[in-house]
Formats: sequence, structure tokens, C-alpha cells
Amino acid sequence: MKYLVTGANGYIGTHLIQALLKRGHTVNAFILPGTNTSDLDHPNITLYEGDILRYVDVARALKDCDAAFHLASLLSPWEKDPGQFHRINVIGTQTLLRACVYQQVRRVVVSSSCGIFGPSRNGLMVSEKTDNYANLHEPYELSKYHQMEVAKNFLDEGLEVLLVYPTRVYGPGIKSMGNTMTSILEGTLNGTWRFIPGNGQSIGNYVYVTDVAKGMLLAMERGISGEDYILGGQNATYNDLFEILQHLSRRQFNLYRIPPFLIRFIGKMEELRARWTGRKPLITVNSAEKFTTDWLVSTRKAREELDFHPIPLEEGIRRTIEGFEGIPQIYPEWQSSQVTA
Repeated sequence: MKYLVTGANGYIGTHLIQALLKRGHTVNAFILPGTNTSDLDHPNITLYEGDILRYVDVARALKDCDAAFHLASLLSPWEKDPGQFHRINVIGTQTLLRACVYQQVRRVVVSSSCGIFGPSRNGLMVSEKTDNYANLHEPYELSKYHQMEVAKNFLDEGLEVLLVYPTRVYGPGIKSMGNTMTSILEGTLNGTWRFIPGNGQSIGNYVYVTDVAKGMLLAMERGISGEDYILGGQNATYNDLFEILQHLSRRQFNLYRIPPFLIRFIGKMEELRARWTGRKPLITVNSAEKFTTDWLVSTRKAREELDFHPIPLEEGIRRTIEGFEGIPQIYPEWQSSQVTA
């Protein structure tokens, strides 16, 4: 089969394309003009440069495709023009799906964010049924929620649409905003990251990047049109994460615990600096909240309906350590206006 992959040269996109090629499929890779294509040199990949907001660019890339994976997204904690989130993540998705209808592309997997379901409350796991809309305030999270609404509207036009929601993705690959967890792991090993948020007991869900790619393939092959699937791995505390890293690397880390109020204060100061200078903040208030709250996630639906079984966290971190050398960094300052997932 032939698939369109938008955001094809991004962190998850490159892994997804490798998984497609291994299964004998061909790929139309949709990328931003002028971005790195070193991982897309293969006889079964055809490159299409364009803007996700330009219908003619998207329709051209969909030529002869049977189905599509939509990963292109503005993934950023802050933008000087917040409207960019809506334009790229919502209108861009609408443009792609409209082109799919007219080109008679039958099925699309849209990659969203598990963040729209919010943190876990009262020790209860977050699932695909969690309604967190009332608590969404950040432009990125709101755009991803409205992306979901737009995507499901196309079900009435006969398009098969499925949405997947990766949790905290880590593993070897391109360094970008979609790969911050790997940067933290690498920074801990080389001494440039020395912090544990809060008391280290905050829970997050961590999923290895190739498992996310496999989950997207499973959604395409086995998922039910109109359904949502969280692609998550193992729930673990920060203490668990750094203890595993310490054990596997056989190193002793001197990490400093940063109180939640201080992280939030730094986030506030960084946002003020960003508004004054126009340069992106290192951390935002919303990011600070995510660092210091629990994100306990259920992956039951993906396991039962897709047969999705990601590797354990310890095995994933071991593979990540082995893959650190030679990782390209195509967005060295993470300042690109449109980042592919």
C-alpha cells in the first residue's frame, strides 16, 4: 500500500516511516520546505515539500495514496502569536482531511496529544473517556482538542478517521520539541541536567518511540473508525526513571530536588521574558504544572482493541542509552515556527 505521512521528517515520523518500509509499503513523505531529509533517502519514499495549510500542496502529496498518517503539528510550549496553534493544528488538519475526501483516500490516523485528557485526579487513571475540556487553557492543548473535534466531523463524510494520543515519548531519534524526555535522560548522563521536579514522586507515563510508531500502524490496521487510542507505556515516578537510568549506566547522579512553587515561579518569569524579548521560554507555567502533577494513564483500550504491547521502561531506557551517539539535531534551538512530530 501507499501511505501519506505528514511531518515525515520529525521525531515520530521518521520512526513511523521506517516501520512502514519494513512492511513493504511505499510512502509519500510530506515535509516543510528546506528541512532535513537525511533520514528519508530510500527508493520507496517520494518527498513532497509544502505547507499543511495549502490545499494544493496537500492534494499533490496524496497522489495515489490509499491512506494517510497525519503527524505534522506545531508542538511548542509558547508562541509569540498563539493563533499559530489553531492555524496549523486545527485548520491544517481540516485541510488534509478535506483533501483526503476529494482524493478518495479512505482512512486516516491523526496523531494528537494525551495532554488534552489532563492530569490524573484523586489517584484515578486518565483514559480516552476522560473529559478535561473545562480545564484546558493553553493554546497548544486547546488546538489539539479542537483538532479532535474537526477530525471527527469528517466521519459524516464517509472518511474513516482514528485519533491516537501518545504519552511522554522517549528513545533515540531527532532532537526536537517532541523528544524532550530523551534530552533529559541524555543531559542527566552528561551532567547538564541535574534536577528532579518536586520530591520525585510525580507520576508520568513513558512510551518508547518505536512502540508509538507500531501503535499508529496497529490503529491503521485494526482500529475502529471514530475511536480514540492512547498510545502509552509504563506509569512511573521521576525517582523510578532516574533510578533505572542510574542502574543501567552504572553511574551516581547528584540531582537536586526543585520545589514545585519554585518551578512555577521560574515558568512565570520565563513567560514574562518571552513576552518582552519574543524568544521562547525555557519553561512555562503550564509546563511547570505538568512537571509537578500526576499523569497516571490507562492504556487498556489500545491493549485490548489494537493488541498494543509496548516494551517495559527499563528496556526502553537501555535502548535509548545505546542509541545516544549520532543523534542528529535538526532544530538546535527549538525555534522553528512549525515543528513536525
